[in-house]
Amino acid sequence: MDQATLRHTIIDFLNHHRKAVFSILDEHGLPTTSLMLYVVDDELNIFFGTRKAFSKYQHIVDHPVVSLSVIEEVVDPLKVVDIRGDVTQLSPEDQENVHTWFKEKNTAKYYVEGAEDFVMFKLTPHFVRWLDAESGELSIVDLHEIR
Repeated sequence: MDQATLRHTIIDFLNHHRKAVFSILDEHGLPTTSLMLYVVDDELNIFFGTRKAFSKYQHIVDHPVVSLSVIEEVVDPLKVVDIRGDVTQLSPEDQENVHTWFKEKNTAKYYVEGAEDFVMFKLTPHFVRWLDAESGELSIVDLHEIR
């Protein structure tokens, strides 16, 4: 699969899913996971939100590198996107614009958006991997042209 097709396949897959397992480092530098709702833009940036009161907020601020996996929610065929990248908190102005767009793309009802301490982040990827076993054999391909 060429890189342009792979990029389109990954973005399409991410747009058809809305939940990811995020791996972050806790206050001791140990890995921990968290289920997060997300959206993706055409540049493969991932946007998500949380509350400052949640421990994951401080963990992300202290260690702003995140890894996430989005997994096809069926046993077969296996399809997975793994992404690793740097995380930045959005400014209040950017958050307002992104949050409106986020709610249009991700209509999940279990979301903490109404909280006074709600904040949003942008993950800029520096590693993207696609795993696909739809053919019956597992294919693992890295996206080299992320930007």
